Amino acid sequence: MILPSLLRVSLDEFLLRLRSQPESNIWSALVVSPSNFDEVIEDLQSGIEILAECEVSSVSGDAGVLQLCHDIDASSVDYLLLWNFESWHPDAWRQLDSFRSRLNRQKRGGVVILSSESAKLMVANAPNFFSWLSPRVYSLNLGAEFLTAEEREERLSALREWSGQSDAEVIALAEAKELPAYPEYGEWLLLLNREDLIER
Repeated sequence: MILPSLLRVSLDEFLLRLRSQPESNIWSALVVSPSNFDEVIEDLQSGIEILAECEVSSVSGDAGVLQLCHDIDASSVDYLLLWNFESWHPDAWRQLDSFRSRLNRQKRGGVVILSSESAKLMVANAPNFFSWLSPRVYSLNLGAEFLTAEEREERLSALREWSGQSDAEVIALAEAKELPAYPEYGEWLLLLNREDLIER
């Protein structure tokens, strides 16, 4: 199974994307090299706590799907970082696919942290779960700066196609406080350097 082409983002840019999301149960995924898991989880935890002003906790998937779901249900924190899926076989991913509703928490959501190998297994064996995450699945480019002008324009073009709206229309809706509460619109305003219009 080939992993779909993912937008590469720096850690800072990913955190800003999370900040632009409305305060609801929204999940993202970040594909990271396993050797960087610990560093990325630590940076995400501290960054999200500062930017989103909420409590963050990490939950390991190393004990399997049922334990992961139990730990998610038992957690009282606002935001979860799910990681350590390296031992999962296709059956585990298929089981998670049927348990996706367990992530519909009355909290702020979270981030699923994957290696490229576990991401490929998820795409192949948990297609519904991947589809649910897919607008917000990124590849982490550690040490990178923000998007280049070309990458920014590519992403803006994709957002225009997705919505059928122009930049000016989105800005006008945001100024009138009539913009739908989808995270893609927050990202759009961020790419236009109009973070001032993002409702918090």
